Amino acid sequence: MGIRITNGMVTKNAMSNINFNKTSLSTLNTQMTTQKKISRPSEDPITAIRALRLRNNLNEINQYYERNIPDADSWLELTNDALDSIKSVMQTMYEKCEQAANGENTVEDRQIILKELQNLSKQIYAEANADYAGRTLLSGYYTNKDVVFPRDTDDAHYLINETLSVSDITSATYIKNKIDFEVSNPTIQHAADMPEDVEVNRIRLAYNELDYDENNTTAKLEYRKAADGITSTRDADGKVTITGGGADYTIQAVTNDDGTRTVTVNDGTADTTFKIDKTGRIVPQQAQNGISIKLNSSGNIETTIADTSQSAGMGGDANTSITIETTMAGRQVGEIIANYEMDVEMTTMAVNEDEAYTDFSSGAHVKCIAETGELILDDVAFQELQTLKAVNGKDPMTFTYEKTGFDRYELVPEQYFDCVDLTDAANPVTYVKQSADIEYAISFNQELKVNSEASDAFDHDTNRDIEELIEMISASLAAEETVSKLKGMLEDSKYDSQKTELNSMLEAAKRQSDIANEKVRAAYGHGVTNFQKYLSKIETQITDVGSRQNRLAVVKTRMEEQQGNFEELQSKNEDKDIEEIMIEYQSAYTAYQAALTATGKIAQNTLLDFIR
Repeated sequence: MGIRITNGMVTKNAMSNINFNKTSLSTLNTQMTTQKKISRPSEDPITAIRALRLRNNLNEINQYYERNIPDADSWLELTNDALDSIKSVMQTMYEKCEQAANGENTVEDRQIILKELQNLSKQIYAEANADYAGRTLLSGYYTNKDVVFPRDTDDAHYLINETLSVSDITSATYIKNKIDFEVSNPTIQHAADMPEDVEVNRIRLAYNELDYDENNTTAKLEYRKAADGITSTRDADGKVTITGGGADYTIQAVTNDDGTRTVTVNDGTADTTFKIDKTGRIVPQQAQNGISIKLNSSGNIETTIADTSQSAGMGGDANTSITIETTMAGRQVGEIIANYEMDVEMTTMAVNEDEAYTDFSSGAHVKCIAETGELILDDVAFQELQTLKAVNGKDPMTFTYEKTGFDRYELVPEQYFDCVDLTDAANPVTYVKQSADIEYAISFNQELKVNSEASDAFDHDTNRDIEELIEMISASLAAEETVSKLKGMLEDSKYDSQKTELNSMLEAAKRQSDIANEKVRAAYGHGVTNFQKYLSKIETQITDVGSRQNRLAVVKTRMEEQQGNFEELQSKNEDKDIEEIMIEYQSAYTAYQAALTATGKIAQNTLLDFIR
């Protein structure tokens, strides 16, 4: 039996078809406007999910390619420029030393060289504070801090722990019995003793003009050796037990839920607890119960314990403590170290310069001259210290001293040493020298170091060499002037009654001038060697920066290609071609018009038409 189709059914079906065609037109009209395949995820969930993934990847690529890589490229380029400028000054210094070392220099020559050196000494670190968008380039992640003091800073006060190696022990010529003669206001007298050159063993510190402390409450020289007869064991919980010293100790480090760490040291009777905050700061900072800890640049814990069980050091002194380096998991790193402390006599040239350099009658084996920043060693100290070796890959000596007041372009201590800024006595700030790399994410799972630290490119020796050379040339010129003045006085009849004294002083002055000139000639030779070394060091850093720039260029090219590929994939997934849309739109519009026409004709028929 057939099914009866009513007018209502026909009309409803026709209206449904018209609505479908209108919906298609609306969809195509939206696509024509946006040129996108879908406007809502529900229209095509697969396309929507793929679009989200592609957009996330493209956003990440854009972050690398359009932001991180250009920023890293600018940072590296400016760093390279700053290092090149410093190298250029060093190259000039090298050429001046080489020129002076290979020829005879008149008084006029030395005066010219002196002026050039004085100007270069002011310029050599001028580029060290180069910045990028307000961030200092060569100061590690302390980008808000200077590498050198931008101006004379009289109130800056630091306690500095300067690490020293055996190579820092050198010999220097000191002129003893210098004549006391003021050219502008001469005092004529017999030269009591002839000037003589004396070889002194010394360690030149990073700074001069140190705080003079006659009672020596701060200055101390510590040196280290591998400990004998002390062992350590570690249990499953990471607790380290040290045996064989003056007492048995245990050390255990725990990482807390808040990211801080707690280190507990037990001496067999009680616990001594230290906390390391998220920045690496130790609380408390000072030693407790003869125990102190330090977080080093490797992220390991160095625990120092009062212990005098080791064999005697220089002068029969016992060691003061032992130090063990452990990882946070309790594994020992390297050897256990025995620490020794050597008495240092703090002295000044203001009383007697000769005594400061040559007199060890006080019994101290090491003297520190505050004005020059030199440690002068007697034979006993020299023999002891020159046999030291690096322990656990670290320099074997540390000298602690205070300095108040820094000149413009002197290097800031925290960029090079462990130190304490005591400028605000009520709020001292402790710095631990460690690697301060700044790394940028430049690609998927790839990071690039963008900075170079000043301490990797140059150090205090560069400027200290210049200062010493300037002082030597000045002393040489002053000695020449004294000789010239004395010769003139001998030719002046008004000094006839004092010719014996003048001849005595002239002989001394000539001797002093000869020694001073020889010092200058030797210094030029040393300058050639030293500046070759300094140039090599900074060139190594420039090469390193260049290699990182090359790597960045490769990544940039790859990111550009990936950006293009992902944009193409995104376009294929989301975009629709306008010509294709127009064709579909015209087809849908024709179907819509046909549906309207057909429906209009159907709607004109009534039931009477079918009855007839």
